Amino acid sequence: MHATELWGLFGLALALGIRHGIDWDHISAIADLVGSERQAKRGFLLATWYALGHEMVIVCFGGLAVLVGWTLPHWVDSVMERVVGLTLILLAGVFLAALFRRGQDYVMVSRWRLLYLGMYNAIAWLAERLLGRYVPRNTRLTLDVTWRGAFVIGIIHGVGAETPTQLLLFTTAAGVGDSVQGLLLVFLFAAGLLVSHSLLALMSLFGFAATLRKKTVMFGVGLSTAVYSLAVGLLFVTGQASWLPALA
Repeated sequence: MHATELWGLFGLALALGIRHGIDWDHISAIADLVGSERQAKRGFLLATWYALGHEMVIVCFGGLAVLVGWTLPHWVDSVMERVVGLTLILLAGVFLAALFRRGQDYVMVSRWRLLYLGMYNAIAWLAERLLGRYVPRNTRLTLDVTWRGAFVIGIIHGVGAETPTQLLLFTTAAGVGDSVQGLLLVFLFAAGLLVSHSLLALMSLFGFAATLRKKTVMFGVGLSTAVYSLAVGLLFVTGQASWLPALA
């Protein structure tokens, strides 16, 4: 392969990564992780761990495609799309419940944080009923979303990300012939993803930070975010994600 063609493929891999990074489920997840954190640095770090989890999966699958010609079966893409959709719907439901229960006194709390809180209290209830062991309930929304949680969320979304742009990249990388060049294409794709995710995190960070001083605006932003996530989740679960308009 000529040097000019190779550099063209490198540029294409980077561009495809940037394009893939602004898919709808990524926007929803990053906006949610960033938007609830009052500390800007923490919100950005959570989004970064989400991105690293997602990009790690891309690199692993891309490496397998290049080295052994293996890709995920098509049915996995369909199943994981619905799993991602279910997480968005569940989190949106919990988010809306908290929103309307507190009304204008609502304080923006991450849906991931609310999900963790619900799981914690459910385990505490089971431990008390089944084992006779009392575990204090947490009702103050103080259960932090850790970097591990954000990382796992990124992995889940990465496994369910066999999009046309990604498949094009994997097919191209596997067909280059040189494994080193193929792996470089995969890493450039992941680098493009990281650029998009970082920009999304910064945009979400500044957008939500401006609302923290106004309760009415905060309520509206929280409601819009929940409804948006619910709508995207429903489209994913019903297999109608193609109805979403193209972002690039």
